[in-house]
Amino acid sequence: MNRTKKILAVILSALMLFGVMSLVVSAQEKDNTLRFGDDGKFTILQFADIQDGYPLMTITKKLLQDTLAKVQPDLVVLTGDNISGGSTNTKVITRAAINEFMSIFEKAGVPTAAVFGNHDDESEFADKDFQMSVYESYDCFVGYNEGDSIPGVGTYNIPVVSSDGTRIAFNIWMTDSGTYNTENDLGGYACTTKEQIAWYVEKSNELKALNGGNPVPSINFQHIIVPEIFDALAECEAGTPESISRGDKYLTLPEGVEGHLHESPCPPNYNNGQFAAFKQQGDVFATVSGHDHVNNFVVPYEGIDIVNTPGVGFSSYNDETVGSRVFVIDENDPENYETYVEGYFDVYGDDEAALYRYQAYSRTTDDLTKFVAWFKMIFATIKAMF
Repeated sequence: MNRTKKILAVILSALMLFGVMSLVVSAQEKDNTLRFGDDGKFTILQFADIQDGYPLMTITKKLLQDTLAKVQPDLVVLTGDNISGGSTNTKVITRAAINEFMSIFEKAGVPTAAVFGNHDDESEFADKDFQMSVYESYDCFVGYNEGDSIPGVGTYNIPVVSSDGTRIAFNIWMTDSGTYNTENDLGGYACTTKEQIAWYVEKSNELKALNGGNPVPSINFQHIIVPEIFDALAECEAGTPESISRGDKYLTLPEGVEGHLHESPCPPNYNNGQFAAFKQQGDVFATVSGHDHVNNFVVPYEGIDIVNTPGVGFSSYNDETVGSRVFVIDENDPENYETYVEGYFDVYGDDEAALYRYQAYSRTTDDLTKFVAWFKMIFATIKAMF
C-alpha cells in the first residue's frame, strides 16, 4: 500500500511538473502576429544606417531611445548598415554591437525587423548568417531568414492583419539588397537578384490568392535604392540648389517634392527588374531605402513612391538631416499613407543640451565649435537638472 502511494505521488509530481513546464514554454513562445490598432492605424519607425560598432556612440543611442519614446511605433524597421562590420571583427564584438541597439527595442517590447546593408558583414568572422542568428535571439525580433532557396540572408515578408483579425490588410517586404557587385563587370553595389525577384512574385501571388485575387497593399524595405531613382528625378540647370550631375545631365527633386538631395543616389549600376516586378504585381506602393545618409525624399514614379531615409548614426557621415522616418498606415486605405522624417531637431526641439550635443558629435562641426560645445553641453545639462 505504501509502495502504491509512493508510485502515485511520483506520478502526480511528474504531472504537476509537466503542467508547470508547459505553462512556462507557452509563456515563452513569441506571438509574431502584427495587427492594426483599434483605431485602424499601424505605425512603422524606420532607422537607417546606424553604422557603428561597440560601444554605440552615446548621441546615437540616446537618439534611438528618445525617438522611440516619442513615436511609440508598432514596428521598428532597420534598413541595413546596422553595424559597421569592419570595426566588429569578432563574433563577440559583433554580438555586443548589435545588442547596443536591439536591447533598446527589446526593453521597450517593440517588434523589430531588419535587413542588411553593404557594411554589415565586412568582418571575415561574423557573416550575415551569424548576425541573423543574433537578431533572432531577441524576443522582439520578427524577422527571419528564408534559407538557401534564395540568395542573400534575410529576404522575407511580414503580413499585418486587420484590427479585427479577419484578413491580411497590409504586407511588408524585407529585401536583402546585397553588398557589392560580383554579378558582372560593371562594378558598384549589388542588385537584388533574379532569384529574389522570382521569390517575391511567387509570394505576392500567394498573398493575392488569400486576398480574393486582389494584391495586398505593401511597402518594400531594403538598403540600396532602386536604379529607377535616376529616371524619377527631374532634369534641371547646372548650379540648381540640391542638384546632382548624372552624365551630361543635372537632376534634382521634382517640383512639389519636399526633402533633400544632398548627395547623388548610389543604386546598382545594373538592373535585374525588381521595380518592374513591383509594377507588374501591383502590390508595392512604396520602396524604401537608406544607404545614402544625407538624402531624404519621397519621389513618386510610375505609381510607386521611391523613398530615401537619412541615416540616424553619428559614427559615419551625416548632416543636419540626421534622423529617422515614420510611416502611418490606415488599414482601410494603405496606399494613402502618411510619412515624415523625425529629425534630430524634431525630437529635441529647443533643448539646449541636445543642440550642444549635436555640435559636439557632428562631423560637420569645425574643431573649435566642437571643443566649446562640449563645455556648453555639460553646463546646459547641469542647468536642466536644477
